[in-house]
Amino acid sequence: MLQEKIRQLQNDIFAYKIETVPVQLSELMNGVIEQGLLDLNDAGQVQRFNRIMQTGLEAVQNRDYLLLADIMEYEFKAMLPNEEFMA
Repeated sequence: MLQEKIRQLQNDIFAYKIETVPVQLSELMNGVIEQGLLDLNDAGQVQRFNRIMQTGLEAVQNRDYLLLADIMEYEFKAMLPNEEFMA
């Protein structure tokens, strides 16, 4: 479930287990697409997803992991359907 993957990514950032972050971010991107949470026919939604992921990748490149955690909390989660976080 993506909710748990986001939580684990954030926990690893705050525990400074940085070596796991790139793989987890990649798994999150793939999870959104594989689970059909992104309507690939909706150009606006795809652009928003791409912008969020690009910003996340830039945060990793700049080693700004706190920014990445914020992007996951306030941008990425907001993009996902509410049902994903109802559990």
